[in-house]
Amino acid sequence: MNQRILLVAVLLVSALGIAVAVVLGTKATTTSDEAPPVELVLGDERPVPSLWADVHRPRKVWTMLRSNGWLARALREPLGQGAATGWAGFLSSRGNDMAQAFKGVVFDVVAERLLADPFRVVFFAGPSATGTPAIVVPRPSSSASGAFELFERVARHGRYGAPRCPGEEAPLAPAAGRPPPPALVVSRWLIAEHAVFAAAKDGRIVLSRSPAAVVQALCVTLPEAPPAAETDLTVSFSPEGFGREAQLAASLLGLGPVTRLDFAVEKDRLEPRGLRGDLADPGRLDAAEPPEALLRLIPADAGVVVLATLRLPETLTRDSLRAHLSRTYRGPYRARPVAVIWNPRGDDKLATEVAVAWPEGDAGLLREAFSGPNPMDARQACGYEVYASTPALGLAVQQGCEGKVPSLVHGSPPLANGLRQRLSVAVAANLGALLSRLLGDAFAREAASRGQASPDIEAARRLLEELPSFGLRGVAEGHALVPGGFRS
Repeated sequence: MNQRILLVAVLLVSALGIAVAVVLGTKATTTSDEAPPVELVLGDERPVPSLWADVHRPRKVWTMLRSNGWLARALREPLGQGAATGWAGFLSSRGNDMAQAFKGVVFDVVAERLLADPFRVVFFAGPSATGTPAIVVPRPSSSASGAFELFERVARHGRYGAPRCPGEEAPLAPAAGRPPPPALVVSRWLIAEHAVFAAAKDGRIVLSRSPAAVVQALCVTLPEAPPAAETDLTVSFSPEGFGREAQLAASLLGLGPVTRLDFAVEKDRLEPRGLRGDLADPGRLDAAEPPEALLRLIPADAGVVVLATLRLPETLTRDSLRAHLSRTYRGPYRARPVAVIWNPRGDDKLATEVAVAWPEGDAGLLREAFSGPNPMDARQACGYEVYASTPALGLAVQQGCEGKVPSLVHGSPPLANGLRQRLSVAVAANLGALLSRLLGDAFAREAASRGQASPDIEAARRLLEELPSFGLRGVAEGHALVPGGFRS
């Protein structure tokens, strides 16, 4: 399974912070604006937007970040202090120290002017993608444009140029004389020895840590995400940007080109509103309450869980599945409630932890499907066939069924009750367990070399474990998903 798809669960919390964290940078050599722009080397393929977060009402989001008690406490402890290292100087730089260009500090200009209009944070996929997100202000107000010009005037140290968008043909060289100016120009802003790259073109403002990512964002137009009445933040993803596995999963679910996770800001809390999107094939999903046996299989500390009610041929074989996906099947159907469990790991040397729970009536086809070169832990529990990438995860699922370890039904009542509701597809993320596990994995080797764990890391893990669990579900009705959300 393509791991980046499931990183959506992490981004539910971090997408809001990306808009500030994008100002992280590395030291670079200052160049003169009198020199021509440094030419950027671009790939031959246009990057594909894979995931993006739309902040529809920035003022509410900035207010939430400033007033959230957990975040304020985290910033005072080693967890927040470590995260702030490197960009605190940028955001806290004062206008008085920059030729008295403005009052207050850089963060005030960013939050109250430059990013006061609706903006989006975009990740790209593809061979030429940089892996660095870009912030796009699609329709900046005069105040945002004024803030952009302010930083252009007081912080610009060098420029980069691109003759074309990635994937376009190179312009013809002039017959004689000087070459034409670059079609796309990216400025390098340097504040407190940290660089941010920025550009404004065709009514858009783009910021990033990478000049190539700025060009990519200038060259790609994303679909509009009109906010619902109660939606302040939307996280969208496109299967096209995540490879064949994601496209196959989207086809099995009948999803359209873009699926969205909606959130609202209520005072100092982020509240999930549900999973929304058009259905390319409404006949792929059914709607039902998940069986209690399925929920008992899911360990209470599972990082990310995806539940789905699939509408599939009553007798599932390779041929009937092929006919179903090609829309030529004409026989009877039956709903299959299934679950995917994923525990992200913070060390790429650790084995991927993914498990699939599927009704045991389809055991024959499942054995065939999972008979590839990668060995899977296979077992039966609570009337389900369970295939896990590691024996430890397979055992945890079985023990949850047997009541030997806590399962999802023993966790937060709002979350458990939310997942008991009628659904076609749902995503649940235990942010506390997920982020704590990632941090623990990342520092485990360091602790082993020292012979003891770091007190600061252990304190940070305990702090992360206080974070809530989110759940978002969608019910297939007609050609769209009707959203619903819940949290611990």
